[in-house]
Amino acid sequence: MSADAPQYQHFIPQFILKNFDHPFSCPKAPTNGSKCKKHHHEKGKYPGDRDVNCLELLPEGFKVEELSIRQVCGLDDMYTDQSPNVKFPRELEAKFSRLESETSAVIRRIISSHQRGEEYVKINRTQQTVLRKFIYLLNQRGSGFFKTYNCNSINDYKKIDRDLLKEYMDRNGIERPLDIWLQETLKLTVYYGLFRHFQEHITEFWMSFCTPVSEDEEFILPDTGSHVYEGPTVNFQDKTTGEFIRLGPRFHLFTPISPLLMIVLRGNHLPEPHEENNPETKAGRQLYRQIEIDSIHGPGTKSILEDLPVHKAINSYSTLLNGILRKRPGWDGQLRQTDIFSFPFFKIPTHHARIINGLLLDHAFHGLTIIFNKKGPFLDLLEWFLTKPCEVGKRLGREHHAEQMRCLARLTALMHAEGRNISLHITNGPINYDLDIESYKNQNNDAARWLESLEKSHASGEKVEKNREKGPDTKVDAGRQGSVYPQDQPKNEKSSIEGQPIDLGPTVKHDEEISRAKLTSLCVSELSTQHQSANVQGTHPIQQLSMMVGIILLLLAVTYMIVFLAHWSEWLLQVSFGINWSSRNQHRLVETSTLQRCTSIAREPHFLMSDVHGSLAARLIRLLGYDTV
Repeated sequence: MSADAPQYQHFIPQFILKNFDHPFSCPKAPTNGSKCKKHHHEKGKYPGDRDVNCLELLPEGFKVEELSIRQVCGLDDMYTDQSPNVKFPRELEAKFSRLESETSAVIRRIISSHQRGEEYVKINRTQQTVLRKFIYLLNQRGSGFFKTYNCNSINDYKKIDRDLLKEYMDRNGIERPLDIWLQETLKLTVYYGLFRHFQEHITEFWMSFCTPVSEDEEFILPDTGSHVYEGPTVNFQDKTTGEFIRLGPRFHLFTPISPLLMIVLRGNHLPEPHEENNPETKAGRQLYRQIEIDSIHGPGTKSILEDLPVHKAINSYSTLLNGILRKRPGWDGQLRQTDIFSFPFFKIPTHHARIINGLLLDHAFHGLTIIFNKKGPFLDLLEWFLTKPCEVGKRLGREHHAEQMRCLARLTALMHAEGRNISLHITNGPINYDLDIESYKNQNNDAARWLESLEKSHASGEKVEKNREKGPDTKVDAGRQGSVYPQDQPKNEKSSIEGQPIDLGPTVKHDEEISRAKLTSLCVSELSTQHQSANVQGTHPIQQLSMMVGIILLLLAVTYMIVFLAHWSEWLLQVSFGINWSSRNQHRLVETSTLQRCTSIAREPHFLMSDVHGSLAARLIRLLGYDTV
């Protein structure tokens, strides 16, 4: 193939698609014998080709089809940098391929352990880091993010952080928003909104592996599946401009890796059984939730998967005693790349499996394909999703009302064509009109600029820490590795779903719908949301928003300075006197610094490259952890 010819580049790697595939069998000659060879076969449909069952969401109508794994979940030249002076236009695709090679070995190990009937799989810290890195980039590299940034001019960019993006482009001489997506660098030069998105992804979630307890249930793989967050949301529309915005917390993120295995990232705000058994840890989590969830989105804001029966993996330097995870006697307080984590395979009931699939289905209309394994279980899932009361999704009345209604109607028609006489059940979600979205955006942009200046002032200290000695058994300060939380063994408990607030109906957030202010100013944009969530339950003056933001900004400033001084003092003690302050405080109540938690995985020797480089696609390449060409 010519170097200039378009290249089909997958945003869901083929090693994931292969877990859903099957060999194609010619319908005219199922034995694939001499008669079969006489028939004309379409591309990708020759006997023995690896195909997947797909529901194609085409503009002219939906249809079930078998497609080659080489022809789904990708776009032509999606990662090709077409800037005029680029030396290696497909460098990013090459880096993705190398990461996928590493990740496929980890996922193959996980799937093989599950197929052998083992209760859990053991992976080391390096493998866990590779997997978390891959999941984040799977979220970033999807068609949704590509569509968001794929415009030739900032004037065509429609998201809420447009002003911030324009400032960043002007500072760095970038002409197209697409180049932001391709040319991201490390924290010193990265577009701040995307850095905070990465920071939140790594530090605010922990990982678990789920499998349906029923043999009749299977997970689906929409081409939008890796971009869907779960959490109750509130819709707003500006009465003057007609602009929409959607706000709410993020509690779960999902990554299907096979019909029987789903990687679930669960937010730190939600209950974790072993932490609930420790009064101090439980109190810390509850305080953390009150500050970052209840005070912003309203008391009683819960996840529809609040009672999902999962918990953290157990690590090799901890032991489970009376339901509480404690450090092993004699542990030196250092985290190593060779540490082992035991991840259970949680058998989740049909109710939870359907909720997860339903969340993915609810935003599949943003994409073109839904991949499934067996047709029977898939049609059963569609029937449940379309006919049951709207516990999961199907809440119309927001920005994408027409597209969503069209998708639901066509799914219903598909079910009728399959001989299932069903009736569609939908509802209209409430829309709030009491938010001046332009003022909201300006406040968030100002807050983001302020937070970015604080982050930059802290960057030099982080650079010193990243240069610590590295090796195959690299030691990492446990107190500063906040993102690697103690994780325990399985505990099979079932509990019922908590009652949901009426106005905060459980839905999902897609990368094309979520307010970019959430990414741009993780903390402060949520603060602004407090006013809007309160307005769902009772009317408050809009002036309250400015007062609240001012107070919280002041608290953030004080907190940040305290954390900064503690962070610097700890480093100074370590380099000057060899004192490991963190190891003396292994059981401290809560990590107070999001920044501290973020740097934990980022400081892994192979996680990010250490020096700043201006090459194209630099940030994503650095996240892949390989030297540039």
